[in-house]
Amino acid sequence: MVVFVFNKHGRALMPCSPRIARKLLKDKCATVLKLEPFTIKLLYGTTGYTQQCVLGIDKGSSYTGASVVSEQKVLISAKVNHRVDVHGKITDRAALRRARRSRLWYRACRFKNRAASTRSDRLAPTISTNIEEVLRVVNKLPVPIHKVIIEDVLVDIARLNDSTLKGTDYQKPKRLNENLRLATLMRDGFKCKHCSAKDTKLEAHHILPRSQNGKDTISNLITLCSKCHEKLHAGKIKLDTGGIDKHFDVIAQRTMQGKTRLYKSLFNKFNNLDKMFGYETATLRNELHLPKDHDVDAFVLCKTINLSAKYNRDNYYEVNFRPKQTRRIYKTLPEKGLGRVKYQVNDELDGFKKGDIVLVKGYRKQINSIYSNGRVAFKRVKGETSSALPRDCRLLEKCSTIMWTKV
Repeated sequence: MVVFVFNKHGRALMPCSPRIARKLLKDKCATVLKLEPFTIKLLYGTTGYTQQCVLGIDKGSSYTGASVVSEQKVLISAKVNHRVDVHGKITDRAALRRARRSRLWYRACRFKNRAASTRSDRLAPTISTNIEEVLRVVNKLPVPIHKVIIEDVLVDIARLNDSTLKGTDYQKPKRLNENLRLATLMRDGFKCKHCSAKDTKLEAHHILPRSQNGKDTISNLITLCSKCHEKLHAGKIKLDTGGIDKHFDVIAQRTMQGKTRLYKSLFNKFNNLDKMFGYETATLRNELHLPKDHDVDAFVLCKTINLSAKYNRDNYYEVNFRPKQTRRIYKTLPEKGLGRVKYQVNDELDGFKKGDIVLVKGYRKQINSIYSNGRVAFKRVKGETSSALPRDCRLLEKCSTIMWTKV
């Protein structure tokens, strides 16, 4: 365990041990800045020296892994759980606007009257929210960062069917094979083409064997599970090789959308950004004998510059987001005898608001709703309290839209 440190000007320094942090707080040389991750702020001047720290980002649509590594150890790692309610909220808003439009029959029709929807660089709200959440986490990391390495796309399309291409990143044969293997699995929807199994070990099979001068090209590969692969080589089953074309279209659809804006923002902040292909990350992860996970891939990205640090989860966090407020005033449908009912009845209760992080019965909780019976409610977790009275809660942080939880 480490304690994160900021200087008196708000700049991140190298973390310290809990013993040193306790001494600084006791001597009134520092003050507590944040409880999670636990961070202190120095009250005196320092030289500001920091080690060279690398940030690895494994960007995904639902989850993103992040890891900051120094020469000797992992300083902090995190798994970012992206919001999945944005699309539903946008759909509900569009339905409500259409209903309102139908009631205002006396107004002239208006089309394309929203400037945000006609911008040349516009991204869909789900993609834009996803990118903003990654940038928010990066800005909130309580450690110094000197270099960023991010995973670009899963495969290098330019080298799928031309095995003669060479470069410093493609000297090892395993890396080219991993590139082709992942591209084949992606094209076939990550399932066996014979038995349609998904949640099992998948392998890439050469349709025309190498012994018969079969080439290492994606058009000569097909996805099979390990059982079907063994049965095929044993002559127990026959393979239907139809319907495996148009693989470039499938791969193009799986590239990360909105990456240009993310790369530009990271480069403007750190001025030192490198990119890697996903198959290179997978190859190095297999060489290090590490499991597949988002924070693991982020750590592997940092290992590409030959750091001596070893993987661990001593300072591993899960990051969640919640909207700060809702613009909806009324519920979608009226209730019998009540008419239009307010969507949000209780905004505040004894000084507590939605989004506040509180300590209740030894658990660190975030208020999700306020009941009319005088209780505040939290996310339901088995074995933990789901609601409490305000007098049983101690406020830790006001109206937080990002919550770090140590795992």
